[in-house]
Amino acid sequence: MLDISPGKKGALLAITGSILWGIMGVTCQYLVQNKGLPAMWVVTIRMFFAGIVLLLADFFIYKKNFFAPWKGRKNVIQMLIFSFITLMWVQYVYLSAVRHMNAAMATVFVSLAPIATILWMSLRSKSVPKFYEILCCISAVTGAVVMATHGDMTTLSVSEEGIIYGILLPVFGVIYTVQPGYLMKNFRPSNVTGWGLLLAGTVLLPIVQPWTITETVEMDTFTILNVVYTVLFGTAIAFWTFLASLQYIKPQIAAIYELVEPVSAILLSVWLLDVLYQMPEFLGTMMILCPVLYLSLVHKNR
Repeated sequence: MLDISPGKKGALLAITGSILWGIMGVTCQYLVQNKGLPAMWVVTIRMFFAGIVLLLADFFIYKKNFFAPWKGRKNVIQMLIFSFITLMWVQYVYLSAVRHMNAAMATVFVSLAPIATILWMSLRSKSVPKFYEILCCISAVTGAVVMATHGDMTTLSVSEEGIIYGILLPVFGVIYTVQPGYLMKNFRPSNVTGWGLLLAGTVLLPIVQPWTITETVEMDTFTILNVVYTVLFGTAIAFWTFLASLQYIKPQIAAIYELVEPVSAILLSVWLLDVLYQMPEFLGTMMILCPVLYLSLVHKNR
């Protein structure tokens, strides 16, 4: 058996999870744009079944403290917030952005989350961001504007709904980064994420009634395969591998490898879905990803 160092093992796991997430963006774009599936339908199916898969894996691997996050009033409150605000609305906003933009642009806008987190933490601590952080924020925001306008500041290259969801993505990214911190530190990430996904998906089932979709949408074999990938590989296994990487590498380093996600989403969108990705989109992407990479490297060395 190959002797792989912890650093390489962590990198491999983080990159695998990021690529699986990137591919999932493309499968979701196919489902919501090409097949016309409602974003909330995909959210419900994805969360419910991925939650089951994650919890089953967690139970058989660890065999202990399975219900730990549900013991104690504080833990229960944090889990409810994690399920119904952090997870549910992050998934919905992302898929809505994919529907009104495309997977490539939506995933790049998700990458603005570290920038938004810096602004939030500065506001919360009533401190001024460092000069290099300000430059990174300006670059990232400018890049988002370039992508949204296709380089022409007098027009929009995406719908107004797409712009709204694009702005909401990094906002919810901050929530996703900050809110579950307590839970992730005190309990197994796979256990917490599994419970969060399953609970939110279970509550949505009677509301969304996903089984009625066959009345309006033809669920052919290719569509079903896309759904299976989204649930199993794009959610359950992606979460598992990325969270597992944190056992070997620091979160700051994992964040660097996570930049593989938008790159893979862009390449696959252009290749498989014939998404038009020209020079303005490329420049905007670089203006967002390069500052995020730089900030990750700076925090890595602290």
